[in-house]
Amino acid sequence: MPCTIRTTPYGYLVYRLRWSGLPGYESQEHTGIPDTREHRDQRREIERRAKLMSAEMEAGRFDYLSWFPNGAKADALRAKAETTTIRDYVTGTWLPRKQPPLVRLSTATTYAKHIRCHILPQFGDRRFAEVTVAELEDFRTLLTAEEAKGGKTLKLKSARDIVDSTLRAIYRDARKEGLASGDPFALLDWPRKIVPEPDPFTEVERDTLLDYFYRKDRFWYPLVCTQFFTGMRPSEAIGLRRTSLDVKNGKLSVVVSRSYGEDNAPKTVKSRRTLTLLPTVARALRDMPRPAIVRPDDFVFTTPQGHPVDLDRFVDQHWHRALSATSITARKFYATRHTFISCALERGTKIKWLADYCGTSVEMIEKHYGKWMQGDERQLALLAGEMGSPTSSADRDGVPILRVEPGKNGSSRVRSDRRKTRTKH
Repeated sequence: MPCTIRTTPYGYLVYRLRWSGLPGYESQEHTGIPDTREHRDQRREIERRAKLMSAEMEAGRFDYLSWFPNGAKADALRAKAETTTIRDYVTGTWLPRKQPPLVRLSTATTYAKHIRCHILPQFGDRRFAEVTVAELEDFRTLLTAEEAKGGKTLKLKSARDIVDSTLRAIYRDARKEGLASGDPFALLDWPRKIVPEPDPFTEVERDTLLDYFYRKDRFWYPLVCTQFFTGMRPSEAIGLRRTSLDVKNGKLSVVVSRSYGEDNAPKTVKSRRTLTLLPTVARALRDMPRPAIVRPDDFVFTTPQGHPVDLDRFVDQHWHRALSATSITARKFYATRHTFISCALERGTKIKWLADYCGTSVEMIEKHYGKWMQGDERQLALLAGEMGSPTSSADRDGVPILRVEPGKNGSSRVRSDRRKTRTKH
């Protein structure tokens, strides 16, 4: 443990601290309690305190000066805290540690932006001891009331990202170094977050978009089809490699999430998964153009020039154009995932299977997609046998199979391979 108990040669109990925040990385703190049978109760209390300190050290919440205001390292820590400004610590120690591959490139970019534009102008020349709850409240008010550069007022969510994420992370790590004490952020109240509901496409809109890409922008049809019928996160799709795709057996493994041109692990542990592809997706991936020489680490989805997909550029140049051409309400490309989940729920797919397939949790689906779950009327109808049984493998999987067929005058159309159940009278 970071904090242990030992007995000195003179028979007294002492705490032995091994913690990177202390000068010299080690400290011995006397208790004044003899290690004798008569002091067993005091020893048990000392052992309990040692466990608490060890837990705080491991969690990054240990405050040496609170536990030992007159300890062996107290004067050194106070002197260090009084001479080190937040600017010194952030630019000299903290920010250089928060760089890839230790953190994601997107995270490092966000940290740098928050620090440069907001944190250092307000707190750069101050000490960590001056960061109080009142100071944080004033900072939050300044962020949300004052117009930022370009005349744009920061939203409460952006202000919370700056204060409760970046600045709080800096303060937390400074506390490990002995530069700060306490946790003023825990006393800062925030309004409850307003989380926007998913905005999926309808099945008709989905089929219309797929038809557009198949006829007008065929190169990108496999990517859009895969998104609509696997529920993958866009970052998982553009990071997909040939070695993770088995078209012959209709399998796809999600092992990478790609953003800002950088490969990272998937979002959560559950996000690492293997999918059984619907025939529509397997067919689209099998028929897509392939280079003459295919290597295991090649990207499945690339630009026509063979470069990795830049998602922002694809959305600007192709996705928005498709939405405008089909007169469909503009939505983010991520709405393809929302569409898969909502359609699957409407068709009665089991939530546990759906959560595993999409690399998320049952709780998340119930929280954000509850209104697409089947209600009492449909459940009772299913029990009464009034709905009929699905006839196609697509219906059993919870998602219809799309079939692209030639139409008149050389055009093509996308139709859903569903059969109507007729009741005999």
